[in-house]
Amino acid sequence: MESLKTKFILYLVALNCFLAALLIFSWTLIFEKGRSMGGISIAMAMFFLYEMLVILFMESKGDTLNPRQSINLFLGFKAGKIILSLLFIAVYVIFVKVELLRFTGVFIALYLIYLLFDTLYWIRREKSLKAKQYKEKGLNIKKYKLKEIEKLSNYYKK
Repeated sequence: MESLKTKFILYLVALNCFLAALLIFSWTLIFEKGRSMGGISIAMAMFFLYEMLVILFMESKGDTLNPRQSINLFLGFKAGKIILSLLFIAVYVIFVKVELLRFTGVFIALYLIYLLFDTLYWIRREKSLKAKQYKEKGLNIKKYKLKEIEKLSNYYKK
């Protein structure tokens, strides 16, 4: 699991650097006077830190969780991210009031990009946990999956 944590932290850093470079080179195209770049920078830092904390927390506590707890944490993290994002947009709308439509569009795009990253992390994490469980039980994943498919096909043939 350590390699998965390291790999996804490096992916997260690379994603953040790529998005920062993309926004730096295109900020004059997106925003009129670039006044919203501070808000976007803070939003990127918020998403980066949130994803980093999720990865670190799940890799430290994730092995002791049962599948139900893991699903509850997944949904809790998603809900927390939505609430944090809505609060961030609300604070921006109340206090800054500059280029609201463009800022919100870029913010939603960033949210969706980080959501895709987060979803890929959770999928890979669950696959690696499954593989680890099968390996501990001495099962071959491919043979086990074929047996499960065969059981399902026999069930539906009846």
